[in-house]
Amino acid sequence: MSGRIKTLLSLLVGALFVYWFVHKLNWREVWAEVSEAHWGQLGLALSLLVGTYFVRVLRWRRLLKPMARPSLSALFRATMIGFTALFFVGRAAEMIVRPAALSAKERVHPSASYATVMIERVFDMVMVVVFFAVNLIFFEYIARDADAMRMFGWIKLTGVLLLIVAAAGIYGLSAFRRGRTGALEYLERKLARLPKRLGAATMSLLRHISEGLAVLHDARSLSITVSYTVLLWLMVALAHLLVVRAFAIPYAAVPFTGAVFVMGLSMLGSVVPTPGGATGPFHTATAAALAFLGVEQNKAASVAIVLHIVIFAPATVFGMYYLVKEGLSLSGLRRTAEREADQPKFSEAVKRENADAMAARR
Repeated sequence: MSGRIKTLLSLLVGALFVYWFVHKLNWREVWAEVSEAHWGQLGLALSLLVGTYFVRVLRWRRLLKPMARPSLSALFRATMIGFTALFFVGRAAEMIVRPAALSAKERVHPSASYATVMIERVFDMVMVVVFFAVNLIFFEYIARDADAMRMFGWIKLTGVLLLIVAAAGIYGLSAFRRGRTGALEYLERKLARLPKRLGAATMSLLRHISEGLAVLHDARSLSITVSYTVLLWLMVALAHLLVVRAFAIPYAAVPFTGAVFVMGLSMLGSVVPTPGGATGPFHTATAAALAFLGVEQNKAASVAIVLHIVIFAPATVFGMYYLVKEGLSLSGLRRTAEREADQPKFSEAVKRENADAMAARR
């Protein structure tokens, strides 16, 4: 499927979700809710979400440590540009643009940083699933009717199934790391059928993934990475709670466990690949979660709209600043990533330079 067709489909899907979200709203009431929100709590939520980017930078540096040691400023810049790509283009673009943005100023091969970004996604997915599933154990939901109670039962079952899938995924990655030599040799034989450049680029990525997965078998690195991930998602959950509280929704209606419930469903909505930071799916899922908890429709929509802005505005502002400052573009970074992926010799040269730099720093 061509890129143009994918873009058109994502725009169509986004438009359908936006229509579903807005078609029954009373916009006068929505605006009244937003104008009466507690801006101090929204500001605190915004500060927490900005803080999560610094936590992401520290975690990324830890995951890159076996392969390279880029500066914190370069990691922060690349993270902001990556999340800008996520907002304008979609989640898949962030995983390409962020490594390319790092490589633009640091001698780190895109496949190395791309591998660590993939590993980050695994940690994030597992942590959100764990938060969501464990939260459901303690979450007390007072059903308004039998249908709502039945729906809540399905949500709990989904949480348990996602937890099992996440655990199986972690086990599989751990097994791949333990048997990486044999696994990589086997994959290299199979990939020999592909065009030479494509096969070399794929093997480079797989080798970097196997190196990045060393974190699963290093107790200190694993505990640090997990700690960063727990802190990150606690901050995100607290930011969700603060945004909900800014709209005068009582704690009894949406406690912290309720905020985690909303966070889980909003993250599920953000997985749908639409531009604008999953505009439409994110709003629909967030408002539906709040309505499920008994929040009035227009108030739930107001929370969803403001929450989306609070989550995506900081990274987009920072990212646009760095793009202008460095004279970069999202499309240019994507082309750079694709071009360098076709140059397997670059990987070995970068690896030697990184090894020399790390030895000098010691």
